[in-house]
Amino acid sequence: MKDISKNRKPDELRQMLDYLGVAAFVIDVASAGEFRLAAINARHEQLTGMKHSVVAGRSVDELLSPDMAVEVKSRYRGCVESKVVTTYRESLDLPIGKTFWQTSLVPFFDEAGNVIRLLGTANEISAQVNLELEARYQSTVMSAYLDESLDGIVVVDAQNRIKTWNRRFLEIWDISEEVMNARDGHAALHAVVDQLQDPSGFVEKVMELYVDLDKEEHGVRVDMKDGRVLERHSRGLHGPEGDYWGRIWFYRDVTESHRMTEELRRMSKTDALTGIANRRAVMEALEKEFGRARRLDHSLSVLIADLDHFKQINDRYGHATGDAVLKEFVQIVTPEIRVSDHFARLGGEEFVIVLPETGLGPARQLAERLCQAVAFHAFGGPQAQFQVTVSIGIATIRDHDPSPEGLLGRADRRLYAAKSEGRNRVHPKGDIEDYGSLLSRQ
Repeated sequence: MKDISKNRKPDELRQMLDYLGVAAFVIDVASAGEFRLAAINARHEQLTGMKHSVVAGRSVDELLSPDMAVEVKSRYRGCVESKVVTTYRESLDLPIGKTFWQTSLVPFFDEAGNVIRLLGTANEISAQVNLELEARYQSTVMSAYLDESLDGIVVVDAQNRIKTWNRRFLEIWDISEEVMNARDGHAALHAVVDQLQDPSGFVEKVMELYVDLDKEEHGVRVDMKDGRVLERHSRGLHGPEGDYWGRIWFYRDVTESHRMTEELRRMSKTDALTGIANRRAVMEALEKEFGRARRLDHSLSVLIADLDHFKQINDRYGHATGDAVLKEFVQIVTPEIRVSDHFARLGGEEFVIVLPETGLGPARQLAERLCQAVAFHAFGGPQAQFQVTVSIGIATIRDHDPSPEGLLGRADRRLYAAKSEGRNRVHPKGDIEDYGSLLSRQ
């Protein structure tokens, strides 16, 4: 047979192609964007309804619709650029209708190594075979996705039969393949409930989703007994006509992310030096306690404490020693207060204690106890010990207090009264804050 790469006569090309037992065609590469159909064989004519005498020498753009021509030329261009045999599946709208093909392209070169011609062979495949090949391809892609996914994925059908799952799902749920291979969605559900902190709530929510077929879930938290935190997403699967096919479930282990979030939240509400609550945290706590005291008509007191002459400590002994004093002060106070109390550093050497369910008398007793404990404590190290005192102002909730800030402001004014009276003391001294508070109770 003559060299197909050199022969330029369409009829001779046609005779060469007729020796092949499959549909065959020759494409001349006119340029990077232009391809001409040089010849087709008898088998090609039989399968496509095209005629060699009509199509020979015409460009792909003339023979095919614009969209189809773009797709076909991209295949030819890929073979020209790669310079290797190229095989692919394609569908074409031809005179005989829509057809499906398994096509191979073989490049032919000139003396300079440029691709000047393509020999194509095509095997027609039925629509059913095409669908099967497409389904096999999609299945392969899906399997690869499932295996590489960070999410544990399981898919069930409309009868809650398990259709597929991935390796990560087995790892997250510590469930055996034997259970999954049984394909029973209900059995698999009950096989994992012992791993949950709230098994009944989990099962109830899952069963609700099997009833509400259109409902989607996004970012639902699932707490595990071993301390892990999972995040669940779920959506119903529906066919083209809207019929229910089943449901897909995604589970992701977000334990580390949750831990980091909680740590950041804790840090945002913690004083970095002393380790107790900061202003932001105590103001949130005070607002809640204020609302609760108002709602239940309960007592509530606030103490504001300020270390006396603290600047002198920093100036004389240095800021490192000053920081150590603040930490020691916290260590003195902490054992004296209840778990239900809120202790925080407002800033500098100023601290606040929120005392729920506490009237002025008990609050004053605590404040006096703290004053004495601080005054008798030896601060500093072995080489330089010194005494520190503290002044404390107290305020107790009144009927006409408009806000927690007002209560805190009154305690602050009592603190400055204690300092003006000589420091190392508590204000008020008795069981009423001042004359104004006495009048408010009449």
